[in-house]
Amino acid sequence: MNDLFLVLDSYQYQMESRYQETSSLTNLFTEHKFIGWLGLFIAFFSIFAIIIFQFLEWESNNENND
Repeated sequence: MNDLFLVLDSYQYQMESRYQETSSLTNLFTEHKFIGWLGLFIAFFSIFAIIIFQFLEWESNNENND
């Protein structure tokens, strides 16, 4: 029974040593730095612009109602 555990443990160790996680998001910032940071800034400034324009629309509606 002990030999079975040794075989299973050895097999699991070999599988873990060959496993390499790949992430598309991580690859954007490690392999394609310019595209990754450009995408991040575009997303940030798009959200910022939406919030600013929505706030300005609310303010103009409030001034029209008064």
